[in-house]
Parts: sequence; structure tokens; C-alpha cells
Amino acid sequence: MASHSWLTALVAFVLAFWPQALRADELPPAIELKPDVSATDVVAHIRYTRDRDALEGLSLTAFLNQRLQPISGRAAHFGAPGDRIALAIRVRNVGQEAGSWIVSTGRGSLSFFRMYESRGDRLALLVDGTDPSAAAENLRTYQAFSSELLLQPNEERTIVIDFRSENSTYMPLVIQTYGDFFSDRRTNIAMVAGVVLGVLVLIFLNFVFFSITGHREFAWLALAQALFALNTVHAEGYLTIFFLPDSPMLGVAIEDAIKCGFAAAMTQFARSFMRTAELFPRRDLFLKIVIAVSLLVIALQAGLAIYEPALRNAIHAIAWLVAVVVALYLPFLAVAGMRTIGRQLWPLLIGWGSLALFIVYAAVASMGVFDWLPINWHLAGPVGLFESLMVTLALGLHLKKLQADKREADSNYARSMAERLAISEDAQRLAEEKAFALATVNSQNALLHASGHDSQQVILALNSAVHVLDESGDPDNCELADMLRSSADYLAEIATTTMSGAAIVGENSGAATLSCFSLRHLAEPLIMMFRGSFAAKGLTLQDDIEEGPSIMSDRPVLMRALANILSNAYTYTSSGGARLSMRVTGGKLIIELTDTGEGIEESVLKQLHDDHANRATAGEKRQGTGSGFRSAKRLIEGLGGELTIVTSGPDGTIIRAILPGAFEKNRPCTIAELEGRAPGWHIIDVDGLPADETSIARRVDGRKLAAATYDDTTITRGRLSRSVDVILIKPLCCEMADHPLLKRESQQL
Repeated sequence: MASHSWLTALVAFVLAFWPQALRADELPPAIELKPDVSATDVVAHIRYTRDRDALEGLSLTAFLNQRLQPISGRAAHFGAPGDRIALAIRVRNVGQEAGSWIVSTGRGSLSFFRMYESRGDRLALLVDGTDPSAAAENLRTYQAFSSELLLQPNEERTIVIDFRSENSTYMPLVIQTYGDFFSDRRTNIAMVAGVVLGVLVLIFLNFVFFSITGHREFAWLALAQALFALNTVHAEGYLTIFFLPDSPMLGVAIEDAIKCGFAAAMTQFARSFMRTAELFPRRDLFLKIVIAVSLLVIALQAGLAIYEPALRNAIHAIAWLVAVVVALYLPFLAVAGMRTIGRQLWPLLIGWGSLALFIVYAAVASMGVFDWLPINWHLAGPVGLFESLMVTLALGLHLKKLQADKREADSNYARSMAERLAISEDAQRLAEEKAFALATVNSQNALLHASGHDSQQVILALNSAVHVLDESGDPDNCELADMLRSSADYLAEIATTTMSGAAIVGENSGAATLSCFSLRHLAEPLIMMFRGSFAAKGLTLQDDIEEGPSIMSDRPVLMRALANILSNAYTYTSSGGARLSMRVTGGKLIIELTDTGEGIEESVLKQLHDDHANRATAGEKRQGTGSGFRSAKRLIEGLGGELTIVTSGPDGTIIRAILPGAFEKNRPCTIAELEGRAPGWHIIDVDGLPADETSIARRVDGRKLAAATYDDTTITRGRLSRSVDVILIKPLCCEMADHPLLKRESQQL
């Protein structure tokens, strides 16, 4: 029984004294202060609670006997904003003399703030942030909610702070001597003044550049820098201290408005400077959305005081989200700009990247995502100034690059103009030489015609004299007759040679000439012939010619037909130009000439599609009647092809020619092999025969005659056209047997 009584007494004793021991362990440890020495580790001695009624009607002992918790991190951060927070700090003067210190919160914009000091077991109010006049006086004196602390040797006191914040619970509490406190204040003022002065200089430079160049990106950058300077002053509390000591909610609204305004202005600067609407349309749409959200948040600040706490917290979170999104996105945009515009934009990446790191860090720390994460708002000014310097440097480097490109372009333009002038002078000289040569050729051609006509008269007279001498039967006249006959034959050969060139132009003998040549050899002379004329008229002449294929046709005749339609395109095109294309499809050559001329009148177009009208007006030479097209159509149809006008209108004309005998590769063959492939033809190699046409006028088994030769001159063509049906220009190829001019005759036979 005695044993049972002893155990009951022990349990009662433990139950009676255990709560007091627990509460004693939970009391905040005292900070040991020495006169003229600032406290070094304040955060470790802070104990706090987030209970909004923690101080309501309680004594100091009752408040300290609550379950107060220490700060988990190194910074005086108490978690997410919005709740009432009460904290306690115990201090003791361990020196031999009395000492004085300043307890400062480092904050000047709080929706609720009160600072107490222990007087025995009660709390005496030192600073009342809810009293506008008292708050204004305190802030103007210390630039943050602060109070003096006087302690005698071995004296101990407890500082209790009750506050609520709408944007951040970070409170960098310090206990400093007067000298350290006001030294830090002067340093901070100097830093803010230097940052603001530097930003004002950059704003002035940007407005100067804007007035000189007219580029709007300078104005947007100046606006962003002005908002940053205002944010630097506000973040340090000077707007609150001197203008808004009794309006903490308005201070929060100004903070979020400045933040979103800076984000919107910097985003618009990026859009204007980097031409995102043109170069990055998808990114530009995202930037527009960010600007719209920023402006919406700014507009919502007008009713911040009447919103519910949850809505205020949401708006504040969105403001930070906009700042973070812009800060994170702009470095990626800088990388895209460096790839597209040029590497001279590297300062954008450095400036925007540094600002992004700081804003993300500040946002995470301010919102209390990690309550152990410290934050130093004083770094906002230097970081923002560095970012402004880098962005301004990027603008300067870009202008320098533009000036260098302009100088290079001017140099190239001057060099091009000098070359064009030299070409123009050469073209004028060549045109004069061409005109002189044409006049000479025409004169010589007329002389040849006249000489040929006179030679024919002389030959006729000589032949008449020979005939008279032969009829006389006088043996003495035989020698004279032979001499006259020899002279007549020699003169006839000369007359045939000189007149054949003129004769072949106008004759229509029915003999065709076939040779194998590449598309490039067909097109290049025409392009060279007409390009200068097109350029002199301010027009362009382009070509699209396949390199490999070849065509089997009469090259001079085909070139003359194409020259006719090119001449028409040149004549009736006043702007733009023409395009000549050649391609091989299914063994046929497709030639298209596209121009941007005025088109062909409907009445003329109907006549050109009327074969009867074409034949009836084939000799017309009047401008605009289509005689050039009719001549080209007649020549191409003579080569086994067809020429049509695909379309014609105010936007231009498309003319298409289709010719047979086109192939990718040709196979060389001999005359015997070609005769075997074309049974209706007898092919004669005339290169080893005398020039006398009677020597080749031999038909075998009624077959058509074809002459094979290397000589593609006008004289040889004229001479052979009187004796053969087709002239084949060497080297021969097996594909010649498949050309319609040879195959048609073979099928008929």
C-alpha cells in the first residue's frame, strides 16, 4: 500500500512540473548583446507563430508559453503571405556598461504592423504601424519600421512583433549599433541613387537614338528602363516612406503595376527590335498574350482594396508569374535572334539571362516557396542596371552592324553602277559596230545580187556565142568555142556560189536539214542575242534549260522561229520580262516562252488560231498582225512540230512549241546502219564526192535521197537542196531514223 502511494505521488509530481519544463525549453534563447557591437545571428533566436489571435489579450508570459516554432532556414522568412504572424526575440546586455541599439525590420510596407517591448509581464507598444502619423514619423526617421533599444548591464527584454503582409513575409530583422545602422542606410541611399542616375543616363541616350533613327524599339526600351528605376526606388521603400506610409495596400498595387508594366514594355521592345511578327510569328503571338495579361493585371490594381484576400493573393501571384514568364522567355528569344539576325545580339542573352536568374530567385524567395531561402532586395538595382546596359549595348552593336552592312551595300552598289556603266558603254560601242556591220552586209548582199544578175547575163551571152560558133561548122572556131565554153562554166560556178546564200533564204525547196545538238547549244545563242536588248529596255530574260538532253532538228530554222517569238515578247512587253524554258518529255521537246507583256488582242488571237487566216496573211509585215508568230508556226510545222498560244491576257502570254526527235542520249551509227533503220531512204555520203550536183542525183529503187555531210554552210545547203530530199549533218545517230521527216517517208514506201 505504501509502495502504491509513492508511485501515485511521483506521477502527480511529473504531471505537475512537465508542462512548465516543456514551455521553458520552447522559450526563445536570448541574444547576448555587448555595447557598441551589433548582433550577428538574429534569425536563430526568433520564435514565431502564425496564429492571428496569438497576442489578443494575453500577457507576455501567456504568449511565450504558447508553442512557438523556430525558423527552419537562415533567412527571416515566415512562409506564404496573408496570415498574421507574431514573433518574439529575447535580448540581454552581457556587457559591463549600458548600451543602445536599433531594432529594425527592414520593411516599410506592411498591411498591419506593431512592435512591443516587455515591461515586466506586460507588453508596451513601441511602434504602431496602424497609426498613420506614428508610422510616417517612424519611417522617415529610420526608413523602415524600427525602434531604439536601451539596456543596462545584465538587463533582459523581449521584443515582440505582430504583422501581416500581402506580398511577402520576408523580414530581415537586424539589431545594430547606431553607427552600423546609419552607415548601412547611407550605403543603400548611395546605391539607389547611383542605379537611378545610371538608368536615367540610359533613358536619355535611348531617347536621343529614337529622335535620330526613329526606331520605336528605343522608346520601348526607355519606358522599360524608367519603370525599372521607379521599381528600384519603390523596392527600397522610399515611395512608402515619403508618400504612402498609411497606405500599404496602395504600395502593393504600385509594386505589381510597376512589375507588370516593366514586363510589358520589355516584351514590346523585344517584339519591335527583333521583328517577331515577321521573323517569329508563333513567338510573337505568345508575346502579345503576355502583354495583354500584364495590362489586365495593371487594370485590376485599381480595385485591390475591395477584393477578398484570396483574390488579392491570386492577383499578386499572377503579377509575379508574368514577371517570371517574361524573364524566362526572353533569353530563349535572344538565342533565336542570334541565330536569325546575327551574333551581335549576344548582350541580349547575357542581360536578359542575368535578370531571369534574379527574378526567378526573387519570386521563389518572396512567395515563400522555400522559407529557408534568403533574399537581398538591394541586388535588384545593380542587376537591373546591368541588364539595361547589356540591352543598350545590343542595340548599339546592332546599329553598328547595320551601318557596316549599309556601307558594304553602298560600295557594292557603286561598284555595280561602275560595271553597268562600262557594260553600257561597251553595249553602245557594240551596237554601233553591229549597225555598221549590218549596213556593210546589206551593201555586200545587194552587190552580190547585182553581180550575180550581171554574171547570168554574161553567161547567157557566152553560151549564145558558143552556140553560134558550133552551128557555123567552121573548124577554125572550135578552139574559140571551147575557150568560151570553159569561161562560161567557170563563171557559172562563181555565180552559183555567190547567189546561193541569197537564194536559199527565200526558196521553199522542201528539203530539210537534220542535225543533233544539245538544248543548251540551241538556247545560248538566243539568250545572248536578246538579253542585252531586254536589259536595255529594263526587262529580264531568264532561261530554264535542261542540261543533258539533245534535239534532232534543223538548228538554224528552229533558232529563227524562236527568234521571231522572242522578238514579239521583247516588242510588246513594257515591264517585267520573259522566261524561256526547254524540257524533254516522252521523246518530245517542250519549249515554252512566258512573258509579262500586254497580251494579244482577241481578234488577232482568233486569226492566229485559224490556219486559213495564217496562210492567207502569211506575207503580212505590219506591226501587231501576228506575222512573226505565223512565220514561226510555219517553220516549226515544217520541222514536224506544232506551235500554239496557250494563254494570252493583260498578265502576259504563254507560247508553247512541241518538237519531235528529243532524247536523253544518242547512239552514233554509220550510213549503212542508218539506211537499215530507214528502209525508204538512200543515204549518200557527199563529203568525198565532187561538187557537181549531177553526181549525187542517183535514186535507188525509187527511194528518197538523203545527203550526209559535215558541211552545214548555206552554200552547201543550197547546192544539196536541189538534188536531195533531206540533208543529214554528221555525226549521224540511230535516232534520226525515228524522226518524222524520215519515218513518214519510210512508212509511205
